[in-house]
Amino acid sequence: MIEKKWWGDYEKIKFPHIVASQQFERQQLETLFKLTAKIEDVLEKERMVNWLYGNIVTLMFWQPSTRTFSSFAAASVRLGASIIPILDAGKFSSHAKGESLQDTAIVMSGRWKSDLIVVRHPEIGSARSMAKYSRCPLFNGGDGPGQHPTQALLDLYTIQKEYGKIDGLKIAMVGDLLYSRTVRSLCYLLSKFDGVKIFFVSPESIRMKDDIKEHLTENKIDWKECTDLKEVAPKVSVIYQTRIQKEYFSDIKEYEEVRGIYIINNNIIKLLKDDGIIMHPLPRIDEIAYEVDKSPNARYFEQADNGDVVRMALLLVALNPTKAEELMAMPLDKAA
Repeated sequence: MIEKKWWGDYEKIKFPHIVASQQFERQQLETLFKLTAKIEDVLEKERMVNWLYGNIVTLMFWQPSTRTFSSFAAASVRLGASIIPILDAGKFSSHAKGESLQDTAIVMSGRWKSDLIVVRHPEIGSARSMAKYSRCPLFNGGDGPGQHPTQALLDLYTIQKEYGKIDGLKIAMVGDLLYSRTVRSLCYLLSKFDGVKIFFVSPESIRMKDDIKEHLTENKIDWKECTDLKEVAPKVSVIYQTRIQKEYFSDIKEYEEVRGIYIINNNIIKLLKDDGIIMHPLPRIDEIAYEVDKSPNARYFEQADNGDVVRMALLLVALNPTKAEELMAMPLDKAA
């Protein structure tokens, strides 16, 4: 059954906020993916519905975004909601005048202003802080190098859609593991499944933090650190490539030392299993060669497309759980 707080009363916050990946349980993930598939089936036929008509979704982004911003915007509009877009919020909101995140959350979640808020902010924990004061559901669209839970959900949905399962898969996380919020969030979700093995492929200077490795160990998820992508590529079903994030390096020399250290090209593709796939949260710079786009193993653009329907499912559960229940009760081909 889908309840209004079906993804958990995270830290006893009043509304069904999404601030961290670890608030989801396996059963909730499986329910979400079934709902996503049904919404995808409906939208293939109707393109737009009115399930969220009368709702307003505020998109408040302090950091640049192409996919997350446009994905939530498209998801909202296709479900019939309206949006309030606030890009570059550090400049074009009262935050530029010194307003606190607390006051911003209270104002933007006002009775007649927002029914749901999506926030991207450069500080770890910013979404969690705002959620405590928000008077409507608040989703974390990325809090610096902390977490990006809705990205992790679409990543996991992409893998589930490809293989029909998560249990028993071997996955390589490659590149900037120190600052990658998407990798951190995905690791939390993968820890809900059985027999998963994760290879952390990175230079020593940008290895995965100990908290994630300790979490995986506690949840009996096998993991291994290594530096050789060519050695790992034939062993895994998924290579999750990441960008070396220049914006988080205080020393440009340190960035230049690791930039371009792992590049996926056709030589790496040849090492993959026949059904192996390449994923990337995007944007890419030079870490995946354009020649790979033509490969049947490339899934990063499909991954981005999956984000729209996954976020539709999240919005629907938060704002119209009754309709979500109706969809779940229908056979897939009759969901429309």
